[in-house]
Amino acid sequence: MKRCFVLMMILWIVSSCGVKDRVGEKEHEAILLVTFGSSYEAPAKTFQNIEDEFKKAYPNKEVTWAFTSKFIRKKLHKRGIGKFKAVYSPEDALIALKKDGFSHIAVQSLHVIPGSEYHDLKKKVSDFKKENPKMILTLGTPLMDTQQDLIKLADLLIQKFDDKNRTVVLMGHGSEHPANNRYTQFTEVLRAKKANFIVGTVEATPSIVQVKEELKNTSHKNILLMPLMSVAGDHATNDMAGDEPDSWKTILTGDGYQVNCLLQGLCDYDEVVDIYIQHLKKSMR
Repeated sequence: MKRCFVLMMILWIVSSCGVKDRVGEKEHEAILLVTFGSSYEAPAKTFQNIEDEFKKAYPNKEVTWAFTSKFIRKKLHKRGIGKFKAVYSPEDALIALKKDGFSHIAVQSLHVIPGSEYHDLKKKVSDFKKENPKMILTLGTPLMDTQQDLIKLADLLIQKFDDKNRTVVLMGHGSEHPANNRYTQFTEVLRAKKANFIVGTVEATPSIVQVKEELKNTSHKNILLMPLMSVAGDHATNDMAGDEPDSWKTILTGDGYQVNCLLQGLCDYDEVVDIYIQHLKKSMR
C-alpha cells in the first residue's frame, strides 16, 4: 500500500510539473504587435506576413495585435469582417491579455521611426507596468531606431532595388517629432554607399519639393517610386501612386520622368520583419 501511494505521488508531481512547464511556455507568454493600422486589403496581407514571421521565431508564444488609430479601429469594427475586425487599442489589448492569464507580455512597436506614436506607446506600456508590478513587460524599438538599423535597412534596400539605370524615390510618412531626423540620416547612409536613392516624406521634411531638387542632380529619367513605410496603405495608394494632381506619381510624371510605382510595404519583405524581431529579442534580454 505504501509503495503504491509513493508511486502515485511521484506520477502526480511529474504530471503537474509537465503541465506547469507547458502553461508557462505556451499560455502565459504573449507578443503584442502594435501598429497604426489600416483598413486597406494589401496591408492586411502584410500584417499576416509579419505575424507569420514572428510565429516562426517564437512558436510557443501567443501573437496578437493592437492598432493605435481609433479611426481605423472604428472603421474595421463597423465593417465587421476580416481578421482585424475586433482589433484592440494597445491599452485594451494589454488588459485583455492580463485577463486571459498572460504574465509575460513582449510588446513590439511596428513603427518606422521612434516618433510621437512610439513614445505614446512607450508611456502606455510604462503606465501598465506600474499598475501591474508583478507582470513582466518589455517594449521593442521601431525599425529605424539606431544608426546600425539605418545601415542594415539601407543594405537590404540597395540589394533589392539599386539599379544604375534608375533612381529609387522612397516616400516616408514624416513627423513633427525630432525623430523625423531619421529620414535625413537615412539619406546620408544611402549617399555614403553611393546608391541611387532619394528619401522624402509626405507630411514633413524632406518634402516632395526637396525630392524634385535632388532629382535634378541625377541623369536618370526612370524612377521607381516606393513607400518607406511598414505597409502600403492610404498614403502609398493615394499620396504616392494615386492619379490626383498632388500625388507624387502625377507630379514627377508631369516633370518628364517615367515613373513606376511599387505598392509594397517594407514588411512585405521578411528581411525587414527580421529587424523588428531582433529588436524584440533585444528588449526581452
